[in-house]
Amino acid sequence: MIKVIELFAGVGSQIQAIKNLNIDAKTVAISEIDKYAIDAYSHLHGEVLNLGDISKINLDSIPNCDLMTYSFPCQDISVAGAQAGLNEGSNTRSSLLWECEKLIKEKRPKYLLMENVKNLVGTTHKHNFEKWLKILENYGYTSYWKILNANHFDTPQNRERVFCVSIYGKHTPFIFDEGTLTNKNIRSILEPEENIPDNMYMNKPFISRIPSKSDSGLIQVGNLEMAGNEAIKRVYSPDGICPTLTTMTGGHRQPKILLDNGKVRKLTPRECWKLMGFTDEQFDKVAYQSNTQLYKQAGNTICVKCLESIFKQLFKE
Repeated sequence: MIKVIELFAGVGSQIQAIKNLNIDAKTVAISEIDKYAIDAYSHLHGEVLNLGDISKINLDSIPNCDLMTYSFPCQDISVAGAQAGLNEGSNTRSSLLWECEKLIKEKRPKYLLMENVKNLVGTTHKHNFEKWLKILENYGYTSYWKILNANHFDTPQNRERVFCVSIYGKHTPFIFDEGTLTNKNIRSILEPEENIPDNMYMNKPFISRIPSKSDSGLIQVGNLEMAGNEAIKRVYSPDGICPTLTTMTGGHRQPKILLDNGKVRKLTPRECWKLMGFTDEQFDKVAYQSNTQLYKQAGNTICVKCLESIFKQLFKE
């Protein structure tokens, strides 16, 4: 049995992917401080030891494990954020990465898996990423990293993330499966319209708009403009690919689609969870939570199908 510790666990997409592959594994501990994510995790995967705030973990309380995952906060790295960075000692949320070192040093699990936004390996932050890889190397790990897009793993969402697999000691070199561009579209995950509550529909008028060259980079397939002096809104065709789900607040959190009947509505929390690779049955276990939390959890988790491809390769023996 593979013993797993999920740091920054969220709703447990890593262990969900492992379970989907029928790999004999068990989560022996998590580290998570968001009470809503903790509650969702327990409903999806059962009760498990929560080590709590990663900066305050007692090393003596950590169980032995074979796999440790650490999808540390991305807010200070993401191009959509304030770019506060992740320098060691900076006390930003993203700098919690460095708190993982003492746990890894103490337990030396055979496998490590990191996930974060693509910008981690961009010009601004790559020096910290390389510094981290050097630390792991000093502890006996060989690391392999790749930028994967969810839309290459049977998921109609454009979501680029960097994944890093680190393996302790002698091993067969790890090779990422880069997948194949999906032929699925947003329509494939939509709920029947009779199930959609009224508050998902936009109540302000929209008018069609023809994209111009000056709008390149902004206009999407099916983009519309609100009538009057309202700002341009991005509205997507259900026959296309969904943009990256985020944890942004307000009306920008939920992508909006243009329906065949001419109406515009937000994607529902269920649809957003399906865009992250969760099933209807899995969503039903957490559907009691507020839409606010469900949208946040979807934007904050990891595409399950991407994880499946990694674990299938990592544990193929």
